[in-house]
Parts: sequence; structure tokens; C-alpha cells
Amino acid sequence: MQISYELTKDPKLLEEYYQVRGQCYQQELKLSSFDGSEEPADRYGDIFVAKDDRGCLGGARIVGSENGLFSNLSFAGLMEQLNLLPGQCCIWERLAVSHTFRESQRQPEFCDYLIQTSRALGYDYAFMVSSARNARFYRLCHSTLNIPFQICHQIECAPTGNFAQLEHVLSVAHLRNDDVEKVVPETNHYFALSQQPFYGVAA
Repeated sequence: MQISYELTKDPKLLEEYYQVRGQCYQQELKLSSFDGSEEPADRYGDIFVAKDDRGCLGGARIVGSENGLFSNLSFAGLMEQLNLLPGQCCIWERLAVSHTFRESQRQPEFCDYLIQTSRALGYDYAFMVSSARNARFYRLCHSTLNIPFQICHQIECAPTGNFAQLEHVLSVAHLRNDDVEKVVPETNHYFALSQQPFYGVAA
């Protein structure tokens, strides 16, 4: 399967991405009222998609710190609590990929292009929220790319609305090349990607 990755404003691709994330959130997070349709943040964020010749396979929303609202914490507050060096921050939101994509077990490739794209936009750190299980899987994907990925259990997330009943864990990917040697791994336990093909939804 030939897959390409890009930022898009193409209406057809955007609508396909919204449909993918709607299906993922309804099926996996049991959010029957979430249809994935366009949100205000989609208009001021950057939409990253994976696609093949048949259409969109998934994507994520990249929102910069000038637009992002993260729980009750500011980006500056988060960086101070996590002892991060000064830098530009974004949030990866509405990350979702189709079952067709996941069966190809190319999630690390998706992460790699998402990282490259975020770096090209000028970001040094990318925050995200997900379940603890998905956070561990994303950390594994990043570890295969030698990208530090911290799960920040000490930071409390307070989701609201449809997402209030879900588990939320904050994580941060270190996109700066000079951070690779500075973050101590949280665990010595590793598992094969082939054993984890179906993770891939972040709130």
C-alpha cells in the first residue's frame, strides 16, 4: 500500500479525515454523540493526513500554543512543571487512523511524518492526551524513532463535555534533536509492535 503524508486544506480530504475520526471515536471511545465533524480548532490548526490512492486513512490536528487551550494549564505552566527548556509548543489533537491503516502496522511511520511536519512548522515539543494504554503505545512508536516521549502522570488533566468520563493522560514528545540524549526512559519493558496493531485514538 502506497501511503503519503501531508498537511491539507483540501475539502474532500478534510471530510474523509473527519469521517475516520468520527468512526474511531464512536467505536473505540464509545462516544456516540461525537461524529468527527469540523470543529473551530480545525480551522485555525493544521490538519495532517495520511492517504493512499483511495483517500484519507487518518490524521491529526496540530494546534500551536498561540491557539491551544489545554485543560486548566497554560503551556508556560506545563513547561515549567516538566522542566522543559524554552521552545515552541503545539498540541496533537484528534489523532485517529483507520483499521485499514493499523492493519499495515505503520503507526511508527505515521508518527515519524507527524514529527517531521511539526518540526517543519517550528515546534520543539508536542503535547497530547490519550488513555494510558494508548500513551504507552505512542511511546513505543516514538522509541523506535529515537524520539523522547514522556508520559506525565504527575500532571492532572480535567477534560470536559463528552470527554469528561474518559481517562486522560498527558504526554509530551520532544521534537528537538538535542533532546534525544537528555530524557531518561521511564521503563525497561518493551514489546513488539506486531502485538499492538489496533491502538490509535487520542482525545
